[in-house]
This record gives sequence, C-alpha cells and structure tokens, in this order.
Amino acid sequence: MSASSPVPAGPEVVDPAPDTLVLPFSRLRPGFDPERLPRFCDLAWRLALISPKESNRSLVIDWSRCPAGLRPGLMRAAFAELNVPTPAVLLQQRASRSTTQPGTLRHYFQIWTRFASWLDERGITELSQVTTGDLEAYAEHLRPLGRRWRTDAKALWVISRLWAYAPYLPESDRLLMPPWEDPAAVMSDFLGTNDDTPDGENCVAIVHPAVMAPLLVWALRTVLDLSPDILAAAREHRRLLAAIPDRAPLGGTEATVAHLRGLLAAGEKLPSSGAPGATAVLARHRGALPPLANTFLAGTLGVTFNQVARARGILSDELTPANFGPAPVLDIPLNARIGAAPWRQPIGFDDVDTLMLHLSTAALICCAYLSGMRPEEVLALRRGCCTRVERDDGTVRFEVRGRHFKGVLDEDGNAIGEGEERADPWIVLEPVARAIAVVEELEAGEQLFTRTLYRYAKGTCMPRTGLSSETAVERIRAFTAWANQLAAAHDRPHELIPPDPDGGVALRRFRRTIAWFIYRQPGGRIALAVQYGHAATAMSESYAGRSKADMLEVLDQEKGLALAETLTEAGERLATGETVSGPAAERYRAAAAEFSDRYAGTYLGKRELRALIANPRLQVYEDPKAFVTCNHDAFTALCNRDGAGDGGRSTPDHSRCHPACANISRTDSQITALRAEVARIDADADAGLDPYPIAAREQQRKSHLTAIIRRHDAQRPADTEPEER
Repeated sequence: MSASSPVPAGPEVVDPAPDTLVLPFSRLRPGFDPERLPRFCDLAWRLALISPKESNRSLVIDWSRCPAGLRPGLMRAAFAELNVPTPAVLLQQRASRSTTQPGTLRHYFQIWTRFASWLDERGITELSQVTTGDLEAYAEHLRPLGRRWRTDAKALWVISRLWAYAPYLPESDRLLMPPWEDPAAVMSDFLGTNDDTPDGENCVAIVHPAVMAPLLVWALRTVLDLSPDILAAAREHRRLLAAIPDRAPLGGTEATVAHLRGLLAAGEKLPSSGAPGATAVLARHRGALPPLANTFLAGTLGVTFNQVARARGILSDELTPANFGPAPVLDIPLNARIGAAPWRQPIGFDDVDTLMLHLSTAALICCAYLSGMRPEEVLALRRGCCTRVERDDGTVRFEVRGRHFKGVLDEDGNAIGEGEERADPWIVLEPVARAIAVVEELEAGEQLFTRTLYRYAKGTCMPRTGLSSETAVERIRAFTAWANQLAAAHDRPHELIPPDPDGGVALRRFRRTIAWFIYRQPGGRIALAVQYGHAATAMSESYAGRSKADMLEVLDQEKGLALAETLTEAGERLATGETVSGPAAERYRAAAAEFSDRYAGTYLGKRELRALIANPRLQVYEDPKAFVTCNHDAFTALCNRDGAGDGGRSTPDHSRCHPACANISRTDSQITALRAEVARIDADADAGLDPYPIAAREQQRKSHLTAIIRRHDAQRPADTEPEER
C-alpha cells in the first residue's frame, strides 16, 4: 500500500453516553411508553420492549448484580450486542443468527454477570486483564458445579461473544480469544468428556399420574359443570361495574348517605368489602371501621366510587364495627352441584374476579393437556379459533386454528418471534371446544388467555396483555389450592390434588404427560370419560402431514419407552422363575429374551425406539384391569374386529379384550392379582351389600377367574407349589 493510500477505518467503538437509549428502535413493539425506555445509565434494562410475543415477561437485566469494576465494560458489551450487527465470526459458528431474541439476550447477560463475579474474586477489574490461564481456570471452575456438560459448554460459548464483540469496544473492554475458540481445540479439552444423554421431549418430567388425574377432573368439572354459574356471576359483576358512571351524578353523595341510613334503620348491616387486602388492612388497624363495599354500592346506586367514600366519611362518627356485615353477594341462582350438594354458597361480589381466574385456568389446562399444543401455541389462541366440522361419514371434528412458533424462520435463518399461522389445524376433543367457548365469554378482547383478566394484575412497562408460561404456573398452583378446598368441603378426599414431586405444573409438561398416559394406562380413558384412544387419534390427525417431528414423535417415543419398560419387567419376572401361562406364553418368553439380547444395558435413543416399535415380535402390552399381558398380533387379535389388513390397529384395544384371544399370556404376578380380586368378591358376598343381580354376576365372574387360576397353576413346574390361597 502506498503512503498516499487512505488507511481503512475500523469499526466504530461503542462508548454510549449515560442518557443513550439502549434498545434499537427498529425492534421496539408498538404502544411502548417512551418515558420507560431504558437508558445506558440505568441499572435495569427491560428487554420485553423488543419482544414480539405478548406473553413474555418484563425480562429485566439487573446490572446492580454485576461487580462495580467490570460493570461499565459489560454494559458496553451488552449495548453492542443489542445494537451492532452480529459479528461474522459468530454467524459462521454454531448456527448463530443475526437477530437474537430478548429472552436469549437476558440469558447471555446473566452468564456474563456470573463470569464477572468470578473475575472480581480474582482481583480482575477490566476484561482486558483476563489471560488465557484465567479462561482455562474458569472452565475448570464450571465442571464441579454439577450441571450438564452441554450447559457448561454453552456458557463458555456465551463468554466467547465478549471476544467476538471486542473490536467494537474500548481497549479496556477487549477480551482475548478464549482457548476453546482455537481451531485446533475441542471443548472436551477444557470440560472433559461429554457425558450428557441426548436432549429431547423425554427430558421433560411428566406430571405425576396421582396429580394429573384429579387435576384434570377438577379442570373438566369447572369447565363443563361449574362454568354456567361462574359465567352468570361474571355477567352480573360486569353489569354492576358498567353501571358506575364516569362523572359524579348530582346528589349522588346524598343519595348514598340516605341509602346507608335506610339500611341501618331497617336493622340491616352495611356491606363490607371482601376485596383482596381489605382483611389485612383491618387486621393492622384493630378497632377501626371495616372497609365498605364501595364498588358494589357504586354499581348498585349508580354513583361514583368517590361519592360512596364521601358518604362513608359523612357517617363515620355514627358508625361502629357492629354496623358492618359480611361482603355482599350477587342475586343469581346457582344450579351446579358436586355430587348431591350445591357446589357452594351464593357467590360474593368480591369473589367473582378470583372465580373467573380459576375458570380461565381450568380452560387453559383442558386446552393445553388435551390438545398437545406447545405452551406458546395455546397461549396465542384467538377468539373464533375453534370450529365444528361435520364430516361426510357423519362424524364430528373440532378444529382449532392458530399460530405456531417452533422452526419459524425468516430468510436469514432468524426466528420469527410472532410465529406464523399454522397450515393445518389441531384436531381436538369436544371438552377443548367447550373450554375455548367458555374463555371466549370470559375475555373481552381477541386473545383468549391474558394476564389482564384479573383486575388486580400488576401493571407493566408496556401494554402487554398476553399470559406468560411462568404466570400460568402460578395460576395452576392457585387453581389446585381452590380445587382442594372444594374437595375437602364436599368430603371427596379421593379428588384431592397432591403436590407434584417434580415441582410446579408447567404447561410444557402436559404434552409429555398425555403421551405417557396414552401408552401407559390400559382401559383407554383419561380421567372423566375422555377416551385415550380418541385423544391419540385426534392428535395423530392434528399433526399428520407435518414435515417436522412433533406430537407424533412424542407419542412414538412414549410408546417405545412403554414397550421397553414392559419387556424389561418381563425379563426380570422370568429371571426370578415366574411361571407364564396362556396361548402366547412362548411368544412372551421369546420377546423378553430378544429384548434382553438386543437392548439390555444400552441407551434407547430415537432410532432404537423406532426399531423397537417396528419389531412385530416385541409388541407386548400389559393390561392390569384384565389381568393379562397382550402379545399383540394384529392378524389374530380378537379385539381388532376390522382385521389387520383393513385399517387394523397396531396396538391392542383393551376395551375389547377377549378371553379366548390367542395373544394372551399371564404371569404369576397377574395370578396373584387375580387371587386378590377373588378375595374381594368373597368379602363383598359375605357383607351382603350388593343387590342380587350384581351379586350373581360377581359369582359368575369368580368362577371364570378361579378357572384361569387353576389352569395357570397346572402349568407350574412339578417342584414348585402354587401360592397359598
């Protein structure tokens, strides 16, 4: 290059002034409050302002947690991450995208803060002071923390982003190249061997069956049985709120005073407030007058809230706590019952908001669990999304249309935060359609599940109405407590919802749970008469034709895992010397032996599970209710009336199990359960409580079960004795 040639200019150094706005205007959502936009000098940056999803939280970055010495440098790096195009070195590695979503950015900045805290403990106050040895030591520091290998690897790659943005930062903020970015290096050089199991839907814990069953019972009961009463209360509640004028009518205060004095003259009590917080205020000020039901009185009398408050002030010297009664109730009939009793006492005016919230939560549980949608998909549902379709064969299907988000990318490979309209509808059960109709009456706007349904929801820095997955967890927790109160009040201990051993019931756990139930629970029913087979069919139709693995993949994985567990238990039973009887006994032993030879002690990934499902010799299914094991062969199965060659089932139909089927086998464990069933029949007969037709039918069933036990015992080896009756 000649001396006269201009020197190429490098990238502009990022060093924003204290009042510089940190969020890029091109990504701000409509309707933001300019006064609440974070500036560089602020210690709290709200990233939800650039999120296209209404259901996101505020996503606050709290820079006060970062050590003071390193804080300015990390804030400049974060400003660069938000406003400078993604460096090419990142776009060329690990499938990075040119636009990072706010939730991911918040995660990045939190990792940077933890890294800064570790550096601060070593006396390092600037990123430029960090050495290669420090970075290697940080990698060694991560492994003993007990996290997954991949989690630690991602943390180190996030640290690499500080190096990628170094050319845009002042010299004091420039991190040298981490040693794991060397082309000759691999991450295992710094973190050891990757001992993680593969990721996937199976890493998500299912909702425990003892929790899911009563939770769904109460969700369905609330939507199907209790909703008419709650919706009637909501309509009356809204009528009263709508009757409160915007402007104070002339003489409203005097009319309110007269009304309150009239109640006292008639010997009635003044209605007190039952709103959240009113009881707590009264407890802090013992001897004070209870709070008056201002909102209820304002709606009833057609005056403003302030006029009621002034009327109370005028009468304050005349009133004592004894003049106040309970909170007001709504004059609407309640028709729903739980068992033989009314489900509750009259609904109070101040109870309506909470009941509406519980009804919305019940509908959310039904929609998320019985449809197999992802959390962001069900939370994005809009009014009118569900339609009833009558098909040519006379059957009825309910179709739900909405947006999906997974794998929705723009032409540059960046995730489109607002998703896109799903090409194929979800096929759902009728309870889901009923739940959607209920929410459409609850909500006034277009979105079905919102945080603003609850009048006392806290405000945010922007007009965000969408419900977040985190808030949904809290609502499900509150719904569980409310359902348990009803179960206790109606003496239904069998319907109490216990705490889940894996923590809060999150929406993302429902997809895995219903797949688990479909393939683990014989008999074919989800809680309150919702058929498992119907749910599996609906989901298969809903996800059919999609190019990407989705709910069908989850169902297949659960089917494979269920087969693996059944065959593992079969091998363990045979190893302990259990006898197997029935026409399919040899096939049962052969299946257990083949599974043990091929899969015992190995990790079953997606490929192995697919091979397991496809192997016709390993189709072994337990049916505890029928006390049999089905070694399913679609060509000989008597439960398959249509035949295997004409749309026959690939799995047994436990609701049609035939005692003469050639696919049946029984083990000693099932015969033990049969003996317990015979003992129960004898105990019921001795008690004499069953009507004659039922008692006669039970005796016939006992004869059938006894014959099965006798045939099984006849196949025992000669040197063993049958279990003592």
